[in-house]
Amino acid sequence: MNKRKSQEQSIIAIVGTGLIGCSMAEGLRDIAAEIIGVDKNTGHLQEAFYRGWIDRSMSLEKAAGYADIIIVSVPVDKSIQILPVILDLMSPRATVIDAGSIKGAVCRITRDHSRRNQFVAAHPMAGLAVSGPEASDSGIFRNKKVLICEKERSSEAALGNASVIFDKLGMETVYMDPDLHDLCVARVSHLPQILAYSLAALSAGEDKSNELMLNIASSGYESATRLSASPSDVWIPVFQHNRTNLCDSLDEIISSLAGLRDMIKDGSWESLEGHIEKANKSRELFISVYK
Repeated sequence: MNKRKSQEQSIIAIVGTGLIGCSMAEGLRDIAAEIIGVDKNTGHLQEAFYRGWIDRSMSLEKAAGYADIIIVSVPVDKSIQILPVILDLMSPRATVIDAGSIKGAVCRITRDHSRRNQFVAAHPMAGLAVSGPEASDSGIFRNKKVLICEKERSSEAALGNASVIFDKLGMETVYMDPDLHDLCVARVSHLPQILAYSLAALSAGEDKSNELMLNIASSGYESATRLSASPSDVWIPVFQHNRTNLCDSLDEIISSLAGLRDMIKDGSWESLEGHIEKANKSRELFISVYK
């Protein structure tokens, strides 16, 4: 990793000791000389320390100047606030890696910083529908993609450090333009999330029929609503900072659902069969790539 640490392991700071941050810390445990936790949530810090994912905690300002590798895993609105601070305070030989799910806003806020070359804008495409350090699982990254944006703005040293991190976690790197990244994740990540919220909310409330629906629901409902367990404080900042792309995707899915409704209402079973076959093929292609 860092040349200053060529004969020893690096000091890694995890900013945000939730699910993703602690899962990364768990996976990087044996290549780090020390793992520092940074979080305003003292409960998360205590849990992360208890589980052995961090060795101690520090303030953001102190950790930024102390660590060789700084991994930022906080909601995008917080990333936008703290990344310039980290870049101001970090060592000239350190690397900072953002692991958030929005890249356009993050890349714009860091683009003109004098230390932009020490920053790697990354998005590990992994997660669970639960949150917090108690849910940490380094296995969620294995054989998944990590998307890196604006590769040309990061130094070879920074990209090399990021490569060590993501290789250790078992991830495959894909390079993308940040605006294209946000467009793509709106469709394949953010839209499924909001659809899961919508479907689960249909059966909310104290109505007896809703209670009956939930009592008889099985695996189909479980798989379709799994993402609805994710907390709002994680997802509302994502929706806020990718609202245009997400609204475009919502317009498309609303139009598609209206078409499906009309096929069923009009008894257009051949058209519906064609739509389902198209969906089957898309799913098969996804599984062949995903596996």
